[in-house]
Formats: sequence, C-alpha cells, structure tokens
Amino acid sequence: MGIDVGLNRLATLSTGEEVENQAFLKTTLKKLRQANKRLHRRKLGSKNREKARRQVARLHYRITCLRQDVLQKLTTKLADSYGIIGVEDLHLKGLLKNRRLARSFADASLGTLRRLLEAKVAQRGGEVIKVDRFFPSSKTCHCCSWTWEAMTLKDRIFVCQNPACPCDQFPQDRDHNAGQNVLREALRLIGLMDQAVSGTGSDEDANLPADAG
Repeated sequence: MGIDVGLNRLATLSTGEEVENQAFLKTTLKKLRQANKRLHRRKLGSKNREKARRQVARLHYRITCLRQDVLQKLTTKLADSYGIIGVEDLHLKGLLKNRRLARSFADASLGTLRRLLEAKVAQRGGEVIKVDRFFPSSKTCHCCSWTWEAMTLKDRIFVCQNPACPCDQFPQDRDHNAGQNVLREALRLIGLMDQAVSGTGSDEDANLPADAG
C-alpha cells in the first residue's frame, strides 16, 4: 500500500480510497475563540474565571479526542490490512514553520499518523517504508514515469503528456497518482519493484503471500 498524505485529504491510498481531513480544530475555532474571550474577561481568581477556563479545556480535550479517534481507527485498519506500506518522509518540523499552513498541519497531525502507523505495522510483523521527501510522487506519471515539471499545487488533476503512455493520457486524481508512485518507489527501495504490476498494493495484483499484505 502507498499513502499520499496532505491537507486537502488526510490520506489518499494507492487503491484510490480517500480519507478526508476532518480538521477538527478549524471547525471548532469559532467556539474556541469565543470561549477564550470569555475567559480573559473574567476576573482573576473568581469562580466564573475558573468555569470559563474549564470550558476552554473541555473544547481542547474534545478536539484531541476526535482527532485521536480518527487516527487510531485509520492506522489500525491499514496495519491490519497491509504488511508493506510506503509513506512520504515529510520534514514535518519544516512544514510547521510555514506561518500560513502551520495551524493546518498541526490540526492534521501527520506526525502522529506516521508514528501510530509505524508502531502498529511493526507490531504485526510488517514494515513501513519511508520514501524520500524529494521524490516527485505528485509530478510523475505512475504508468510511464513521465514528469510534469510545470505542475503546481493548483493542478488537482494529473494528465500525462507522454503520447506513448500505456495509460493513454487518461486524467486522474493528483493524489491517487502520487499514492501509486509512493507504493512503487517503496517497493523499489526494498527490491520488490517487479511485484508492483498494477500499483494498487493488493495481494492479488502484487502476488504477495497473504500474511505479508
């Protein structure tokens, strides 16, 4: 299985399955700001201030629980289903330095997603393969390896311009294409590139033993 992670979608699998980013902090931000305003208007040491402080704490706790629930269920499902999983080795600390996107990246908890996945897959005897962050998974056609150098973040549909491409220049979702490239690169790194015939990561297509996938 190959996984492309991001902010628009939390994860896009090489099978085409999509996991939406719930963005729990973003959806609760208005209530959280209102609760913080009430807190700062209350007198120090008063019962009302303590009540307001608890309300803010409850909102933060709820956001954390909802996020953890999604991540735990997703990583458990993936670890139970696949023995070899390819993921991008993102520089998360660097991403969090981006002022415009830092809150969104923190809300998505991509670091927690990867840590949980690595731990659960290892417990089941599998392996998580980290693909280099500079590998052009989004810009490369998974069918013929043609590279779309001019591709930007606004381009959400990948269209191969290679006339000899076996995919016949069929438009496909950018993240789905990236997930398949992550899978193929992960298998190449561990010497199983010949197993990635279809790039879906399924046992039937990859001819992997049942206990490995």
